[in-house]
Amino acid sequence: MSATPATSAPAVRGEIPDLPAGIGGTDPAAPLQYTPEDVAAARDLLGRARVENAPAPDDPSAAEVPAPIVTLSDEQIAALDGYERRQFVALPWLDAHPEQRRVAAAVALRAMIAGGQVLTRTARHEEGPRWRAVPEISGCLVLRRTAESFTTAERTVRTEAGPQVHRLHCYSHPGGVLEEETTADGLHRFTVLRAEEATVRLAAFLDPAGLADPAADDASDIGGGSVHVRGSELPAHPLAAQLAATRALTVLTRVRTADGTVQQLSAYATAGGMLTMEALDPGVEDPRLEFRRVGPASLRALATVLVSGQGAPQ
Repeated sequence: MSATPATSAPAVRGEIPDLPAGIGGTDPAAPLQYTPEDVAAARDLLGRARVENAPAPDDPSAAEVPAPIVTLSDEQIAALDGYERRQFVALPWLDAHPEQRRVAAAVALRAMIAGGQVLTRTARHEEGPRWRAVPEISGCLVLRRTAESFTTAERTVRTEAGPQVHRLHCYSHPGGVLEEETTADGLHRFTVLRAEEATVRLAAFLDPAGLADPAADDASDIGGGSVHVRGSELPAHPLAAQLAATRALTVLTRVRTADGTVQQLSAYATAGGMLTMEALDPGVEDPRLEFRRVGPASLRALATVLVSGQGAPQ
């Protein structure tokens, strides 16, 4: 992480302060700028995760479940980054109410100022107010925008009210992982974790009901190994019936920020166990799909690769 000197914030625009740019800059198309204090807050969060979340030497299972650093709504994210700035994560509530985006972000910013989460001060030699989020928020904002790689897990579950989507984003840094859990109603819970913790939580997210069969970790055929089938052939394949009864489908996308490399695969939680699916040649019209049955150990290994950002998912 490196700090970019902050530019001065614009004066209040009518009744809506510092929008559409949000508190991070004046141009929605320009990269967000962070002060040395913002970067220090991010490093402090990673350091706290290493110390506070570490298990006791005599009882590795005794570590407490990490608590979220902060929970922000869609509107607050838009206010902090700027409601016109492109987001790389879903904002479910705002996406469902696009006509309310500007006003909702303005109200959210005013509420954070009133609640002391966003501070205003006039710096020497600068005109107008300067907005800064408290360290817990500014640290999360830096970590989510400066990761070497990040993985998004988008899990869809059928409910009586229709499909419900839950998302988990893991932003990987050398010193730890920022987890951003986004609920179906647009709440973003930020938790800073050690890499091992993020791996465990991602594996549990993929298999929320614990359906992965341990026997699949040792199997070598489609009872536990892999099978290849063209996308066009899948409806008539024996796997189709099992996939139709999927209880939770998670689409995983991993992005390396240095070169923009994107990898994607899916995980199916079915009554018969866990399956992963990856297109072997995603650029063609009718790709070959590789389905692999995975047990708990294989699922953990997959989550480790996704969180670490190293190697290719297997």
